[in-house]
This record gives sequence, C-alpha cells and structure tokens, in this order.
Amino acid sequence: MAFALGALLLATCIVKVVRLLKASELSRAALVERQEVVFADAGPVVLCIEGPPLSRRFVRLDFALESSDGGAVAGRANWFRLRSSGFSKARLQLLTYLIPRPGRYVLRIGGLGLPQTRDAEHAIIFAKPHAAAAFGYVLGMVVAGWLLIGGIVLFALSVLPMAE
Repeated sequence: MAFALGALLLATCIVKVVRLLKASELSRAALVERQEVVFADAGPVVLCIEGPPLSRRFVRLDFALESSDGGAVAGRANWFRLRSSGFSKARLQLLTYLIPRPGRYVLRIGGLGLPQTRDAEHAIIFAKPHAAAAFGYVLGMVVAGWLLIGGIVLFALSVLPMAE
C-alpha cells in the first residue's frame, strides 16, 4: 500500500513540477546583446538562463533591464537559485526584477563578445516566480521517496523468511 501511494505521489509531483515550469514562462529570448521584451503585467519576474548542461557561455555576463523611456529597472540576485536540469537543457534563475508597469522593455547583455556557433542552444527566459510552489513539490517528492522505499522494505520483510 505504501509503495503504491509513494509511486502515485511521486508521479503526480513530477508531472506538476514540469507543468509549473512551463506555465511560469513569460517570454524566451535569444542570446544577443540587445533585445526588446514585452511584459503584459506589472509585478515580479525572474530572469533565467537556459542552455546545455555544464555550458560556460553565461560566465561573466551582465544583465540590465530598461523601460521604454530609458529608466533602469533594478534587479536583485536570488538567494535561492532554482535549478532544473535534464539531459539536453539546464535552467538557472539569476535575477528578480520588479516590473513597474506593463509594456516594452529592453534587455541588454554585457560581456557576450563575438557570437559563437552554439549560441542557438542558449536562451534567456523571463518567468513568474515559482520557488514556493516548486519547493512544495520537492517536499512531496521526498515524502514519496520515503513511502516508496518504506513500501519496498515492508514488502521484503513480509516475503523473506526470518532467520532464527
């Protein structure tokens, strides 16, 4: 029973965290020095970098976000940088910006240098903050793991003969 409950809970948490990542994405931009980004709503947004696992392309880059009138939007570094990684892509949260009003903004990336052949595999993503929900799903996965392992141990103890 514990095994089945753990397996169901684990599958549910994995599906929900993948959906959360997809649903939180607001915009995706290429890795270029200057580009426009449109935000439909005011409020906090998180700047994420995405690329192949172990990519060094984002090392020493500086990000600046400006409103359409040229005013800088202050970004703050995230204390708890959420990371998600698969076989072909890894994503890391870097900065959080508080967007004062909906509209067009300009993202400037300093330190890029010359374009590289694998730049198409990298992206800058703006997303809604989702750390609290992701943390809840991770806790659910930990509990599911305990239930799975506990179910296996209890099953093994009930099936295997006891040594006397």
